Amino acid sequence: MQASTEPARNLRADILVVDDNPANIELLVAILGSHGYRCRVANSGARALAAARADIPDLVMLDIAMPGIDGYEVCRQLKADAATQAVPVIFLSALNGVIDKVQAFTAGGADYIGKPFQLEEVIVRVENQVRVSRMQREVEQRNAELARVNAELLEATRSLEAGNARLRKLSESDGLTGVANRRLFDGSLLDAWSAAVRAHRQIALILIDIDQCKEYNDAGGHLAGDDDLKRVAQAMESESSMAGALVARYGGEEFSVLLPDPASTDVRALAEALRARVEFEALPHRRSVVAAVVTVSVGLAVMAPTAAHEPALLIDAADQALYRAKAAGRNRVSI
Repeated sequence: MQASTEPARNLRADILVVDDNPANIELLVAILGSHGYRCRVANSGARALAAARADIPDLVMLDIAMPGIDGYEVCRQLKADAATQAVPVIFLSALNGVIDKVQAFTAGGADYIGKPFQLEEVIVRVENQVRVSRMQREVEQRNAELARVNAELLEATRSLEAGNARLRKLSESDGLTGVANRRLFDGSLLDAWSAAVRAHRQIALILIDIDQCKEYNDAGGHLAGDDDLKRVAQAMESESSMAGALVARYGGEEFSVLLPDPASTDVRALAEALRARVEFEALPHRRSVVAAVVTVSVGLAVMAPTAAHEPALLIDAADQALYRAKAAGRNRVSI
């Protein structure tokens, strides 16, 4: 009886034939070789394991009844090894009982061929297992490639997000002091105002102006004045960080501190702490009529927004408070 050879020739594969009977090995090698398969042989379980691990085959054809390590144990060890666990195993045996076959499949076998061998059956079963094995490898390779591509896309996405975050931070930060800029303050105030209207809660705004900043610049130069602005901004951001406030450069030598939900913060104490923190920095100011160091005037406004009003109302209130602090002698808080 002749079996179709063309499919097998297109599936040229490396097959490890394991049997302690030389006649069986000779017959299988002749059958498989005539159909385009490359064959290696082993006449014991130990040699089969060594051969499979040294050069992983596409398929193992494994006799069950062998001295020493039998076929069941060889199969179990192949399946326990990550390098060989995907290699399909076809058991060969003259034992055709149900129990024998169940034990073979339990050990990890993919198929079972009874002895004596039938040429057509051997070729068809080998061809099926080689084809399935190749398909599984292709799927695994494609999955690995997809995983690699997905990992690259994920890394690219993370890099893009990090870049966007840096750009967003740059667009929202004051280039000199590093605190929020006026653009971010305006947007945050509008959001906070709307949220306060919906939640029927208060909102607080602190406006801070460096006392006699022009005189400071005239005495020390604009570079020294810039350094002064940086130090003041850092001090205010540090002092207000626990309150969840937004510190922004409002314009020139003026800063703002926005508290969207001041319910859990003593805003009066915070305003005073900001004033005191700047004075504590002890930045020399030779032309100040207020003190020998840089000081600030602070205006605080707290209100419950309504839909009938605009955030400008809060800004105007804080600005009026700031004006009163300056008129009263500077280096103080007005509410």
